[in-house]
Parts: sequence; structure tokens; C-alpha cells
Amino acid sequence: MKKSVLMIAAAAMTLAACTNTEEVESGSQNALGQIGFASHVNKNTRALDNTTLTDFYVSAAYTMSTSSTPVHILNGENVKKNDAGVWSYTNTRYWINGANYSFYAYSKENSTSANARFSNGQFSLTNYIVDAAPENQKDLVFASATATGAESGNKEVSFDFKHVLSKACFNFISNFPKDYTIDVTNVRIRNFRDRGTFAFANSEYAWGNVDRTYDTKVESNWVTLDLGFKENENMGMTTDPDKDGNREAVTKEFYVIPFAYTEANVRLRFTLTIKNSNGEEVSKTERYAAFRPTWVKGSAYRYNVTLTGAEAGLEEIKFTVGSVGEGTDGWNAGTGDIEFNFGTEVQDP
Repeated sequence: MKKSVLMIAAAAMTLAACTNTEEVESGSQNALGQIGFASHVNKNTRALDNTTLTDFYVSAAYTMSTSSTPVHILNGENVKKNDAGVWSYTNTRYWINGANYSFYAYSKENSTSANARFSNGQFSLTNYIVDAAPENQKDLVFASATATGAESGNKEVSFDFKHVLSKACFNFISNFPKDYTIDVTNVRIRNFRDRGTFAFANSEYAWGNVDRTYDTKVESNWVTLDLGFKENENMGMTTDPDKDGNREAVTKEFYVIPFAYTEANVRLRFTLTIKNSNGEEVSKTERYAAFRPTWVKGSAYRYNVTLTGAEAGLEEIKFTVGSVGEGTDGWNAGTGDIEFNFGTEVQDP
């Protein structure tokens, strides 16, 4: 678990990232000598898990012991799961005794990608886009495996899929008294890097050449991703004076290309509206924050944004005490002093 803190004026944003992995079970025996597949995918995801993954796409090559030149046997082959949970594909391939195989598989929420490349036995997703377009806001999983062919007893190729994008959401928390209604609308994230290449480098598959597809000097060109709220969330964070009410509202999750930003130039923007107990609008402001995230592949981030009166542009009602008095111990000096003449006979009235 890794944490950092980001401030938006009087609003605080805290970040936490967690990654979970699980081991895949071995595939079953394949008595026919055909190359078969089995899969496992990390459960912690919005879209893909072991029950929702129905399609993935495989590229594969082998080399003989006498040659270093790879022989391509599959290039983006669609492997589908039938109703019985069995994975199958159309262009059947067979094991060659002594051949060394490399397999690569990916799934973009059960769909393929035009950015997939397979060349000289190496797989990549070149200039892959993750922006605001619905077709690009998809969970992306990837797996690779190696095997050596045998005369018989070859097992299915088992893929242990991992999430290779980063996932995030914003959790708005009201710090207002109970009799206020807090409306958070028009939430969006802007100016993030939306293009990168996923390829093998430095002994692992990682993202490289991560960049923006637009001119950052022109704000109107910035990629902007509108964020709605999760289903059944109370977007207004309405509270009742006699009840605790809902104090939080969480946006839907969004995907981004993993990248460690060096400047605080990614933006969060939202509209904040405050109403009093009579339902009268007392404040409506456009708020934003510039922050510097470090997004790691396979990690999920939850940003907590605490909303206060200062964040809404409202000044807090404060009390102070002026001078209690000008005299000794804070008492004012009285007037009408009386002169006492001792020794003088005092006549009764």
C-alpha cells in the first residue's frame, strides 16, 4: 500500500494504490497433441475477471533447437470460452517435439485492438490510446507463457492475466454541517497522457513512449474525461438535520496509461453547489486542482476530496472577544468619587 497527499485549496485529496495477484492453476492434459489454452485473471477489476472474460487473443511462435529464427503460428487468434467453460480457437495448431514456444495473449474487455503487433516473435501494443472515447475506456489484461513441445502429454498453455493499465476514481466527502446540501457535478479529469506503447523491454513487459496526442500549450486541445458517479450513489450528498445522511459520493472508475508525472499538470475539475436548509443556493463555484500522479500498471487509486466551506468560496463565521474592560482586571473605572473627612461629626438626616 502506497500513500501520498494532494491539496486543493481547503480540500484534501489522499491517494492509495493497491495491487493484488493470484497464481494460476496448471492446465489439464491434452491427449490429442493440439495446443490448448486455459486462463486465469485477477479478480480485482471493474470489467474482467474469471467469470466475465470470454475472449482473448493469442500470438505465438516457436523456434527449433537448430535455429534461432521464430516461426509464427498464431497472430491475434481469437480464443473463445463456450458455455461449458472450455476455451477453443479455429486455426488449430499442434505441438512439435523439442520446439520452444512463446505465447502472448491480451484482451481489451473481450475485444481486440488494432494496435496489436506481432513481429519477429515479439508482441507489442504500439501507440495504444487510452482517452475519453468509450471504446478506449476498457480494461486491458495481458499474459505471456513459454513451453517446450513434447511427443505426448503436453499440457494446456495457462495464461495468468494481469491488468496492465491503471484505474482510479474520486471520492467526494462533505465536511459541511448536516443541514447543508452539497451538489458535486460536472466532474472531469484533464490533460493526462493518453498514448503509449506496451512492449518487452528490460526483461519485462512495460509501458514506454508515453505521451500526449495533442499540444499541451493549447488548453482547448486537452483530453477531457467526464466522470459520472457510481450507480446508486447520492450525487448531491444531501443531509438531513435529524439524520447522519450520505456524506460521500464516488465517481465511476476510469482507466489511464501508467506513467510517473514529473510536473503537477494533470487537472481535476468539478462544479460545487451549496444549498442551505431552505433549499436556497448560497454558493456555486467551479473548482480545480493540478496534481502530479504516479500511476503504476495493475494498480487502483482512490482519491479522497474533502469539501469545506473555504473550498466553496464561503468565509467561515468566526467569533472573537474584544477588550473586556479598560480598568484594573477588566473593569471600567467608576465615576462620582466620594471624599471622606475623618473626624468630622456626621449628622443623621
